[in-house]
Amino acid sequence: MKRIFLIHGDKGGVGKTEVAKRMAAVMLQNGLPVTLVDGDNKNPGLHAAFQDGKLDVHCVNVMTPTGRNALFDVIAESPGDVLIDLPARGSDVTKRLNQGGASEDGFSLELLLTEIDAELTIVFVIDQTRSPLVALKAELAALPDATRWIVVRNWREDRDFTLFDTTQVKADLEARGAAIIDMIRLDPRVNDILENGSLNLISAQTSDTLSMLQKMRVKAAVRSWSEQMQKAGLVS
Repeated sequence: MKRIFLIHGDKGGVGKTEVAKRMAAVMLQNGLPVTLVDGDNKNPGLHAAFQDGKLDVHCVNVMTPTGRNALFDVIAESPGDVLIDLPARGSDVTKRLNQGGASEDGFSLELLLTEIDAELTIVFVIDQTRSPLVALKAELAALPDATRWIVVRNWREDRDFTLFDTTQVKADLEARGAAIIDMIRLDPRVNDILENGSLNLISAQTSDTLSMLQKMRVKAAVRSWSEQMQKAGLVS
């Protein structure tokens, strides 16, 4: 069955694109067929990281009706899984994907999944602040119960996820069988090299622009994230 991954978080800067990059790298490393969709028209970081690799990468402005039509075509025509990095205010997109599908301003994701025999997984990224939790609560109420949920705790700050751990949102997620996984912090200097050199966690391992220590940190990040994806049942 084809898998559709929506990398979500609603606000900018929460770490959606970093999660998308790490997911794509692990899927590439495991030989899984995947099509990448960069929905961030203003800062297409996913496209920049993988445009010279072996994966199909599409830049789609999912905030417009034309872009959502293009997204429909990519999902329908992809031979394997589809990973979509949503921009900030991603809930504006998911709202239109959850319509009846007859209007020109959206389509029924539920109907599409039935037609192509696919499943939808929302990969929702949170940090230690309150705003992603507010958006997560709203999305849990708005999206179909059949949707699979994975919550990624982005440990970019060295403090606990007390807000998340004490909310009803976490209990609701657990009741739905959601996976809660962790993304460790990567050395900021390594991140800068990856960004400036349009590299990803796979291509960086053979790049001359990183030192041996930096490459070891890249490999550690890939290994850690691969373990988290295994925990979530996304790779074997």
